[in-house]
This record gives sequence, structure tokens and C-alpha cells, in this order.
Amino acid sequence: MRILLTLSSLLLVTSLGAQAPAKSVDELRTFFSQNCVKCHGPDGSAHSAEGKKLGGFDFTDSPKAAKETDADMEKTIRKGIFFGLVMPSFKDRLTEADAALLVKEVLRKAEKGKAIAPKQEAGR
Repeated sequence: MRILLTLSSLLLVTSLGAQAPAKSVDELRTFFSQNCVKCHGPDGSAHSAEGKKLGGFDFTDSPKAAKETDADMEKTIRKGIFFGLVMPSFKDRLTEADAALLVKEVLRKAEKGKAIAPKQEAGR
């Protein structure tokens, strides 16, 4: 019985340690520029022709963005919209913590006309 408990404990510790490390804000900015620009635009305003056509959410519209809770935005990022047909699900690529950091430090700080990019690229 002790051996079984010890093995179970080891498996639990190993599986917890196997989780991907949390992404940095710069990694999340890169993620946005690689995965979200088509609909939300480089600055998060969704003002491009493609963004308007696809109905991308404008993160730079403060009154509109204020109506969405962080939890709702995180859920949308992880689950997608309309079974992944309108917006894909990123649950396999972003942890809950990553989605929360993306909302708090990237999307909530988006500014119209200022591209969302990693700091090293933003200064170029």
C-alpha cells in the first residue's frame, strides 16, 4: 500500500512539474502579433478591412472594452467563439495564467495606432 501511495505521489509531482512555464509579457505580445492581428489589427483596434469584415473586438475602445470583464475575455481567448469558427480557441497554446496576463498586460493596455509587439521590436 505504501508503495502505491508513493508512486501516486511521484506521478502527481511529475505531472505538476510538466506544465509549461508561464509566458512573459513579451512572449504574449509576440503571440498576439502572430495569432490575433488578422482580426484585431496590429494595435488591437480591429480597424483594418479584415478586422471589420470579421468583426474583431476593438481593445482600444475604452468604453466598449470596459463592458467586458477580464474573466470573459480570458474565457473567449481560451474557448474561442462559436465553436472556433469565428475565433479559434487558444486553450492548447495558452494556460489560464497566460490568458489572464494577456488580457491584463497586453489587451487592456492597447493603444490605437501603437502596434502590439515585443519591447525589442517596438523600438525598431
